[in-house]
Amino acid sequence: MKPATQVAEADARARLGEFLELLRALVETESPSRDEAALGRVARIVEEAVLQAGGRVEAIPAPGLGLHLLGRFSGESSAKHEKPLLVLAHMDTVHPAGTLDRFPFKIVGDRIQGPGAYDMKAGLAAGLVALRLLAEKGRRPRSGALFLFTCDEEIGSPDSRPLIETKAKATRAGLVLEPSAPGGAAKTRRKGAAEYTLDIVGRPAHAGIEPEAGASAIHEIARQVERISCMNDSDAGATFNAGLIRGGTRANVVAEEASCAIDVRFWTTAEGERADAALRSLAPVDPRCALHLRSGVNRGPLEKTPASAQLFDRACRVARDVGFVLGEAETGGASDGNIASAAGLAVLDGLGPDGGGAHSLAEHVLLDDVPRRIAFLAGLFERL
Repeated sequence: MKPATQVAEADARARLGEFLELLRALVETESPSRDEAALGRVARIVEEAVLQAGGRVEAIPAPGLGLHLLGRFSGESSAKHEKPLLVLAHMDTVHPAGTLDRFPFKIVGDRIQGPGAYDMKAGLAAGLVALRLLAEKGRRPRSGALFLFTCDEEIGSPDSRPLIETKAKATRAGLVLEPSAPGGAAKTRRKGAAEYTLDIVGRPAHAGIEPEAGASAIHEIARQVERISCMNDSDAGATFNAGLIRGGTRANVVAEEASCAIDVRFWTTAEGERADAALRSLAPVDPRCALHLRSGVNRGPLEKTPASAQLFDRACRVARDVGFVLGEAETGGASDGNIASAAGLAVLDGLGPDGGGAHSLAEHVLLDDVPRRIAFLAGLFERL
């Protein structure tokens, strides 16, 4: 006989108003990345919600960015020797302060809209309401859980990365409350992401009097961008995009300097290494120019492993008991789940409510998906 989920969809539907109240508070407290004061305000809302759900909270300062919060939830006594779950969520959004004036929190038909509602305050709120419902039933996460709410995910997690890596090594599985893929599917693979800067140093000269004495860094970078474009490999999955170019001083000067920022995405660690080697093999077309490549892998890929596949299978069983079929998807976008996965943790991502329009003024959550998502999360916390 299959174990019943302690929180049914009907239980969650009865508490939809509580979810909407929390989500409204989170969305109407705008929290753009790098706004330390704003992120402190939204952290206080999250902290209170964690306490209401029966957790303990540790605030971890991130100077210049805000606060990270670590919520601790104790497990059943029968599982006291097991490592806890790690649950990841972020409080920052890409929307600048004042977006709420143009795009207010509102329910329109079956859509909940507002800046940051989909990415990812609805997932954060759903997880906390699921924990409240478990607590009210006298239940708790089976082996305990660490909820890490970060304030810098949308800018690449520069401060929280070591914290995520440390907690990933101290836990047994990772759940990420990022929004689900369209249709409600969980994300079992994410591309890794790296950002490079290619700097070119040429030789300046007067463009009218003696252009031949110069070596244009702009002309050189144009040739290199064409080479980089040819590195795209649709079969292996690596993509290269030169998305920002700077250079030169005046139209009548042969440019001495130019640079471009290159975004690289890859499905596997091996493919990321191949992409890195390809970029480092670049040589100047004009030998009078010098090339300098600066780089950094921001997030390794979230690869599907035997352990993460098993985690997905167990999540599918929980979903079936709630009453729906959990789909599986992959995405080229990265999240903090990539960091946890690269640290060796089995990770299941995209567990927040369904919706769309991330990073835009069309951002929305599907209201009908919320109750089953809360019940599903409660089941995951209790049974994994």
